[in-house]
Amino acid sequence: MPASRNSLLHSAVRLSYATIGWNGVVGASGLAFAVIAGSPATAGFALSALLDSSASVILIWRFRHERSDPEAAEDLERCAQKFIVIAMVAVAALVGVGAVRALVTGSQPNETVLALLVTALSLLFLPWLGRKKLGIAAALTSPALRSDAVLTLAAAALAGITLLALALDDAFGWWWASQRRLCASRFGTSSARTRHWEARLR
Repeated sequence: MPASRNSLLHSAVRLSYATIGWNGVVGASGLAFAVIAGSPATAGFALSALLDSSASVILIWRFRHERSDPEAAEDLERCAQKFIVIAMVAVAALVGVGAVRALVTGSQPNETVLALLVTALSLLFLPWLGRKKLGIAAALTSPALRSDAVLTLAAAALAGITLLALALDDAFGWWWASQRRLCASRFGTSSARTRHWEARLR
């Protein structure tokens, strides 16, 4: 295996570990905060982060195996890609169902300071992480890592949506803003997933 590709694989593994560490902690704590506050927005962000962490576990397996068995790279890539697409479907479904349910029931979130802090820090870190993944994915020609980068950027978008919706709620009493924006993000994730499959079929 060329030294340059081996270095890229090493970078991909390090980024995947960073995703597991950050999104694992943020997702678990965010989910706990969401249960306490009754917030679909925070729950959607937390679930997205946890699914992104799960996808990164698969990618570590995929890239490590390529380093030991380069000939298996194509099969490993397909397996990783299938799992990540399933994760994208799960994110879109969970966020959409949570938002619609909150709109129907009229539930209003009561966010904690810690939840807001975690969400704000994620909004700073996740876009950088997603862009780094996109760069490595392009260099490796890895659709699986590119799809994982989309999941990371989706989590960043959900963090931004959560903060914006809470600001609208605090300023104008628009409690329904988080639910409507979550519905919009659900369609955005579905659109990204559709483009992903269209690119594969070309």
